[in-house]
Amino acid sequence: MKRKSFRNTSAIALLFVVLISCGQKLKPAEVNQQSDKRIAPKRIGSESSNTSSVHTIEIEIEKIDRAQFYAAKHADKVSKPVEKITDFKIVQERLSGIVDFNEMEGYLGVKRINFRNGTSSDEQKDFEEYAFVAYFPKEDILLCEGGHTIDVSFDLGTAKGTYDIGNPAFTTTSPSGKYRLNKVFEGQACFYHFIQEKKGQKFQKVVELNEIFEKKTNKWLCTIEKEFWTDDLTLFFGLVTQYKEGGNEYEYYKVNLME
Repeated sequence: MKRKSFRNTSAIALLFVVLISCGQKLKPAEVNQQSDKRIAPKRIGSESSNTSSVHTIEIEIEKIDRAQFYAAKHADKVSKPVEKITDFKIVQERLSGIVDFNEMEGYLGVKRINFRNGTSSDEQKDFEEYAFVAYFPKEDILLCEGGHTIDVSFDLGTAKGTYDIGNPAFTTTSPSGKYRLNKVFEGQACFYHFIQEKKGQKFQKVVELNEIFEKKTNKWLCTIEKEFWTDDLTLFFGLVTQYKEGGNEYEYYKVNLME
């Protein structure tokens, strides 16, 4: 499903829309991985009351070479995508009484959410900027898009928001389903990355990967690709260091979870 930006207040925003319509994320010519300060965008969406660092599981991060990365990839376990519904009509019917939608020309807006825990989104002031993208029924998560295509998501059961639940479409899950890597597209060409653990029927954030990676390596974790798990405690990924038409350049990393 192609996404669409709904802010057109500047020439930069207009350019961003054109790039997205071509099926591309806005990418810098080169990613400076030596930056010692990460400028985070405004966080949109409801968040849990505790927004402090989450480190309930210790991790080790090891830089590896390309040969080690692809040798490990032979043992990777395929991660199945999370089921999602993108049909406007079906979602409106299934979420009747929970989500009040505002159908507009070309997209489905969100006016109000009546969370299943008895709370509502009455105090949210940015809802007029949100457009429906998908509903993930097994996780009861509504994914929307804010200005500049930023990810905005809501757990309709718990009322937790974007930086707790991420974007289920971006997840890569470990073989047994105990852990998964999750992402949030932040609208500035970069992503927020974190690891979740399944507790009961819900995934909960246990590691803020960006923060730990940047502290351990002094490098900016902007965009990672090629990620996979070989077992429940071992995650591999390629950190994009430079974007090139003929193929991106990467640094490769191995992450070990220490239970």
